[in-house]
Amino acid sequence: MDTICAYLKYDHQRCDDLFDQAETSIAQRNWKSAIDCFRKYQDVLRQHIRMEEKILLPTFEQTLPGGAEPVAMLRSEHKQINGIVNRMWEAIQRFDPTDYVLHAETLTLLMQQHTMKEEEMLYPLLDRALACKRSKIISAMSEYLEPAIPDLAPT
Repeated sequence: MDTICAYLKYDHQRCDDLFDQAETSIAQRNWKSAIDCFRKYQDVLRQHIRMEEKILLPTFEQTLPGGAEPVAMLRSEHKQINGIVNRMWEAIQRFDPTDYVLHAETLTLLMQQHTMKEEEMLYPLLDRALACKRSKIISAMSEYLEPAIPDLAPT
């Protein structure tokens, strides 16, 4: 993956796949699997958010004039996402599929909007603005993500 956009779209898909696995387990009332799948989802999602906040968003702020406002919005959304994910985890621990589904629907809507902002605006903008630093940024992101996700490597 030779662009920031491609690299992070791949990671978004990994998060989506883990979320889908948890959803399937919950629909089947397989709580052991739901717990395992959701923990993996939480770990991967939180690692992705931390990587964005430590590497990508500061780079955006430093590179583009007026970058602070969009970054503040994305950070606020990250906090909302984490809060909803925590409530979903609590629902799983109570074996409460109804509460889980209500929060999952909210998360799905928020994630669709958030992901669109990143994949259609932020990431392509960074790819263009940082073309000469792109490989260094991807390498830094890869090093940040790899301890938690060993098979996530640019190809």
